[in-house]
Amino acid sequence: MNITQAITHLYPQAVPLIDFIVQDDSDGSGPYIAQWNLEATQPTEEELQTAWEAMQPTPESQVASAKLSKTAELNTACNAAILSGFTSNVLGANHTYDFDYEAQTNLNTMLNAIMADLISEPIIWKASNMLQPHTTEQFKSLFTDSLMHKTTNINKYWELKTAVTATNSMEGVSSISW
Repeated sequence: MNITQAITHLYPQAVPLIDFIVQDDSDGSGPYIAQWNLEATQPTEEELQTAWEAMQPTPESQVASAKLSKTAELNTACNAAILSGFTSNVLGANHTYDFDYEAQTNLNTMLNAIMADLISEPIIWKASNMLQPHTTEQFKSLFTDSLMHKTTNINKYWELKTAVTATNSMEGVSSISW
């Protein structure tokens, strides 16, 4: 038992080393309250033990905490998957395309320019780390592929998050992975 934590659980406004002092004489007896400066009655060993036990996480709170951690982990994995790029065969063969934040902005900007008839063919775009010419129709299909990539990952995140929410055990939470 941590006596200081048990006391601050019982008396949240109590300040260690001012309102009370916990000491351990290293004689094998363990820590004890060496000085008590609060107006409230000094707690007994039994009261401290009861407070300490009340502070310990319950299985339910541990599962809730694990769910929060798992949801954050899944969110990070989803973002990483989206930002890692995608593959499209709009040029007749599979090519990888960047999809970091800058690439997403550039894709949106180029599509807007195409839709406003501000761009003429060919549209030079990086595919598999090489500049490649794209027709406007190929670029529109590329944009659709990018949306599918993003949507697929977001949907996966929501499905896994729903599974996390539905589970009620540590084993259930730990079994869910990206």
